[in-house]
Amino acid sequence: MAVGSAINRTITLVFLAGATLLLILIVLSGSTTNFPVDRFYWLQADTTGITGAPSGNSRWTFWGLCSFDSSNKLVCPSLAPAYPISPRDNFGQAPSSELPSDFVNSRSTYFYLTRFSFCFFWIALAFIGVSFLLYALSWCSYAFTKVVFLLATVGALFDAAAVSCQTAATVMARNTFTKAGHSANISATLLGIAWASVACSLYIFFGTGVTFLRRAYQSHKEYVEMQKYKEQALMYQGKQEALQPDTESYAIHDGGEANEGINSAGLVVPAPETQAESHHSGIKFFKIRKTQKPGDQESV
Repeated sequence: MAVGSAINRTITLVFLAGATLLLILIVLSGSTTNFPVDRFYWLQADTTGITGAPSGNSRWTFWGLCSFDSSNKLVCPSLAPAYPISPRDNFGQAPSSELPSDFVNSRSTYFYLTRFSFCFFWIALAFIGVSFLLYALSWCSYAFTKVVFLLATVGALFDAAAVSCQTAATVMARNTFTKAGHSANISATLLGIAWASVACSLYIFFGTGVTFLRRAYQSHKEYVEMQKYKEQALMYQGKQEALQPDTESYAIHDGGEANEGINSAGLVVPAPETQAESHHSGIKFFKIRKTQKPGDQESV
């Protein structure tokens, strides 16, 4: 059991590091034109003939639109957060007749799918990155185990949602360009990285989930055993109190014997204090007569 738990922890830690690294590579796409980040893009299409679009091939990356200059060098002048794959929005000067019809008719689909995926990627990176930093602490604390499981679950959900939205928009855009006679291709590198991050996130979810359930079962078992020990302790205490002599009754009995005496005939004679107490145990009325003088009264 201990060996299996150690193996699961090690593999989960590796997958947490891998998922964090893969998400970082995704968000680096388009941030620089240096190798190997210049190979990371979602879609590349020939936008020749579209007003306002680069002449030749255009690349949609995580941060925006890149193109090639006259020396065939990659340049990225149009970078912005949540840059959508939507030629209707990317090339505002282009008339609708120059754009593939689906980009005009279904503009909101491409626009919102890619913009939401941008936000979801950042949320997934935040949750999975924090869970990676806290995972080592979960080995010695059940509270951190619950926190890591919650963070990993939310991160996996947002990562899967981000990759699904981005893949759907990219494939639809590729097909739309191809139908309109424009050559287009999807980057297998970046999409492979994206789906690899989803696979890592799913394993992290199940790995941390197994650890969470195991620790929860152990905690519940310890709680039940502690309750049994408390009940046994209370039962033992009650038995000890029942077997313990009544000290107060013995004290009263001993005090009574101390006030008694024995006469010459061997009979027990109560002490004077007891007789006095018995003599005055009742309330008696008596009359005191005083000298009759003015103002005197009889008192009862």
